[in-house]
Amino acid sequence: MNKLKIGLLALTLLLATPLGLQKVNTNFTPDLREVNCLAQNIYHEARGEPIEGQLAVAQVTINRVRIGSWGSSVCRVVYAPSQFSWTLNKHKQIKNTQAWNTSVAVANEVLSGRAHLANFNALYFHTRQVHPKWRRGKQKVTTIGNHIFYT
Repeated sequence: MNKLKIGLLALTLLLATPLGLQKVNTNFTPDLREVNCLAQNIYHEARGEPIEGQLAVAQVTINRVRIGSWGSSVCRVVYAPSQFSWTLNKHKQIKNTQAWNTSVAVANEVLSGRAHLANFNALYFHTRQVHPKWRRGKQKVTTIGNHIFYT
């Protein structure tokens, strides 16, 4: 069984558990460019996080698309100026194939509408190690893994 199938199997098993995750049936196939942009954001922002944390990072991106203030597509939101620090390094590479395959699987599940965190309206996040000034005035939603999420 290849690594992508293992990642999809793990994601499927996780989505079957009661962690506040919802699985929605749909036959929608997401645009490959959008999947790639979202997968890169998941990979660079949350590859070491549990699946729920990776879903949360993906959903922040999707929540921003829905609002439209950061852009009207996943790629525009991901590459909006000064939003995700990893985008400042144009030569950022994918080095962990297993983590990349999981990021792609999560991106596909989220963009196809098959998985999302229930009642998760966060628009911002940061790791526990940093204390950005922008967090003042934001309402904390939750902490998942190493990330703190805000509205």
